[in-house]
Amino acid sequence: MNKNINYDRLIEQVGKCCLTEDFCGTCQKEACLIGYCKHVLLKAFKQHNEFIDGGMDNIPSFDTKLYDEEDLINAIAFILNECKNCQLYHDDECVINIIRSCMEIALLGDYLEYKGSTFLYFADLNNENKEIAQRIFEAFSNIKNNK
Repeated sequence: MNKNINYDRLIEQVGKCCLTEDFCGTCQKEACLIGYCKHVLLKAFKQHNEFIDGGMDNIPSFDTKLYDEEDLINAIAFILNECKNCQLYHDDECVINIIRSCMEIALLGDYLEYKGSTFLYFADLNNENKEIAQRIFEAFSNIKNNK
């Protein structure tokens, strides 16, 4: 459970989902799901605290841009590999939970309640969207096997 969070790789994976200013015109920073992820990751890194008070409440769920599905799937798979699987000790304000939730909103239109376990997550996601669950699980397994 003392697994360190790989902030550099998380920022890299989240950054791949950015549509860039070519698409958006100007960067919307924290008003964008991707910009918000980068913001909370940098905040957690700088504060040496993986919990962000109010992090879930401030997710810009009104961001309705269409992001690349494959990039989102790969980002979620990477994020899940960074999860500590805290089980009963799961906290919604964990930076991993916050950024996963943002990616799910971009991909599915809403986020899933996370129950502290990737196993339970995949079961819940499978009930929500079998095809997406299978694609994320495949990417998740590839990342896990190549660590």
